[in-house]
Amino acid sequence: MKFNLAILLAFSSTTAAFATTLIEQITVSEEVYVEAPTDTDGDGKLDRIYVSVDRPAGSQKSSTIFYISPYAQGGNDGPMHEVDSDLLPQDEAILKGFGTDAHAFVSRLRKTLNYQAPFKVNAAKYARVSAHSVGTGKSTGCPTVGDMSETIAAKAVIDWLNGRAKAYYANGAVAKADWANGNVGMTGTSYDGTLPIMVATTGVEGLKAIVPVAAISSWYNYYRSNGLVVNPGGYIGEDADVLGYFIMRKGDCKTELARLTETMGRETGDFTKFWQDRDYLPMVKNIKAATFIIHGQSDWNVKQRHAIELWEALEGVAPRRIFLHKGGHGSTYNHGVPGKLQAWFDHFVEGDENGIEKGPQVEVELTDGSLVVQEAWPHEKAIDQRLYFARNDSLSSAASDETSMTIIDSGKSKKLESLSEKPEQKNVGRLVFLTAPMTKKILLTGTSKVSLNFSVKNRKAANLTVAIVEYEKNGSAKIITRGWADAQNHQDITQGELLVPGQNYQITFDLEPKQYSVAKGSRIGVLLASTDYMYTLRPNEGTEIQFNLGASSFIDLKLFSGP
Repeated sequence: MKFNLAILLAFSSTTAAFATTLIEQITVSEEVYVEAPTDTDGDGKLDRIYVSVDRPAGSQKSSTIFYISPYAQGGNDGPMHEVDSDLLPQDEAILKGFGTDAHAFVSRLRKTLNYQAPFKVNAAKYARVSAHSVGTGKSTGCPTVGDMSETIAAKAVIDWLNGRAKAYYANGAVAKADWANGNVGMTGTSYDGTLPIMVATTGVEGLKAIVPVAAISSWYNYYRSNGLVVNPGGYIGEDADVLGYFIMRKGDCKTELARLTETMGRETGDFTKFWQDRDYLPMVKNIKAATFIIHGQSDWNVKQRHAIELWEALEGVAPRRIFLHKGGHGSTYNHGVPGKLQAWFDHFVEGDENGIEKGPQVEVELTDGSLVVQEAWPHEKAIDQRLYFARNDSLSSAASDETSMTIIDSGKSKKLESLSEKPEQKNVGRLVFLTAPMTKKILLTGTSKVSLNFSVKNRKAANLTVAIVEYEKNGSAKIITRGWADAQNHQDITQGELLVPGQNYQITFDLEPKQYSVAKGSRIGVLLASTDYMYTLRPNEGTEIQFNLGASSFIDLKLFSGP
C-alpha cells in the first residue's frame, strides 16, 4: 500500500476544516489479487485476478468505477487466418487454418483505443479499480475469449467489493475492501466495454450502472454473419483464436488456444455451441444495471448491430440510454457525451438527482454532425417501406413480373466499393436496383431486411452480400450499410447444407443497422453481389448466382421525410 503525498504540500493552512478536506482527497493506492471461482488453466488452483485500486483516503466509504481489460499489458504479434482460397471451405470441406497467412498484427491495441477510461473519474467521489482479465497481464489462468468462465472471473471483483469474495496482497495477507460501499459502475471500450455487459448479465448485486462503448453483445456477430465467416473491419483473417493468442501470456495456455481453434468452426460459420456460449443477448433479461450504450455508426470493427440488439433486448429489463455518434470505433466528445456519461454514473451509482434518466433516451448524430433526439429506435416517425427488385433495375413498391438475373462472383478481384460505382453500366459482378431521385431529404433508420429467391448454378456454396448505396446527383456512390449471409444457411444459422446447383432457395437476413440522411436529388440503390473483399472469405471468381425476381425478392426499409 502507498500514499500519494504530493497533496500534503497544500497543508499550509492552520484551520482544522481545511485540513480535513485535504485529507479526504489523499489517494490510497494498492494492488491485490482477487480469488475467482474458476480454474481456467486446469492447474488445480483457483484463478486470481490482478486488481489495482486508487481510492480516496478517509473514513467515508466510496463508490467504485471498475475497469477490466485483457489488453492492459499489450499482446503477442501473430498470424491471421488465410481468407483467399480456390473455393469456399464449406464447399470444398477444407479449412485453411490458423498460422497459414504471412500477415502479422501491426498494432492490436489500436483496436481498443488504448487502455483508458472513456471519461475521467472524479477522484474525490469514486474509487478507481482496474483489473487484468483472467489469464492476461498479471492475472493467473487462461483467457477463454468471452465465455462464462471469463465472465465469472471478472464478476469476482465486484463480489470482493461487496465482501463476498476473497483477495490477497502479494505477500499473502488478506485484503479487504472495507473502504467500499458496494456500489459499482463499469465502463470500457471494445473488449474492455464487452466485459461490463458480460458481468451485468449475471445480475450481480452491487453493479448499479454500465457504459459499454463500442462493445460486443454477441461474439458470433463479431466474427460471423448469418452462417458466414466475416472479418472485423480492419482485421482481415482474425478469429477468436487469433484474439486469444494475442491476449494470452506468451508461451502459456497452448491447450486452451488449441481448443479455441478446434471448436470455433471456421470451416462452416455456423452458430454452434461455441458461439452460443458467447452470445449475451439471451442473458440480458438478468441485467439489473442501468445501461448507457455508446456506439459509432461508422464502426465496422464492432458493428452497430451489437449496440442495437443490446438496446432492443434491454426493453423493460433495466433503465437504458443510447448515443449513436457519427464516428468509428470508440466514443466521442461531441454533444456533451462525457458529461452525460458522468451524470449516468452519478445518478445510478451515487443517487444524484440530475435528470439524466428523464426525457428522450435515444440520440443519434448524423454524418453532418447534427444531433437527432428521438423517443425510440428506429425513429418513431419512420414508416415501413417494402421495395421489390424489378427487371428494369428499379426498386418498386409493387412486385415485378417473375424473371431472373444472374451475376458472376468477382471473388478476390474487386472490392464492393468498386462494384457499387456507375450503376447504369452493365457489370456482370453485381446487380443494382434504384429508386427515382428523392424529391426531399429522406431519413433511413433502423435495421433493413432483405429477402432473396436465388440459385447457385455451379457451386455448392456461395457468399451473399447486399448493400444499400446513396447515389448522389453527381453520380458518386456512398455505401450506407451492408450485410452478409451464407447461402448454405438459408434455413438455419446453426447448421448449413450443401446447395444443389441450380435449385432455388429462399433466404432472409438483416443488414447492419443504420440511421442516415439521404439528400434531396440522390437515389437509393440496393446492390446484390457475392464476395465482399474486405469482410468475407474470398474464393476465386466465377461462382454464378441467379436471383429470381418477383414477389419473393425484396428489401424492407424504414423511411421518413426529415429531419
